[in-house]
Amino acid sequence: MVVAFLISVFLSDFTLLYKITGVVGIISLVLSALFTGAFVDGDRLGRNLQSESKEDRKQRFLLTNSILLIGLPNLLIATVSYFLMK
Repeated sequence: MVVAFLISVFLSDFTLLYKITGVVGIISLVLSALFTGAFVDGDRLGRNLQSESKEDRKQRFLLTNSILLIGLPNLLIATVSYFLMK
């Protein structure tokens, strides 16, 4: 978010703030959904969960939560900055 702010200040284009943070937020949400298995059917998800160890599952969910915690604030900043600049 800070990098997006600095880029928008440097280029004097504050619309870049919500564009950059919005893209980062959407990409983060898609990546976290991919890692959780949200786009596979129930049978495949069940087989995947049976074949991985508890440690692997825990690490995958930690990664998913980290990516999600990056994406949600970016989406919040993108939404707020969009409506403030409109």
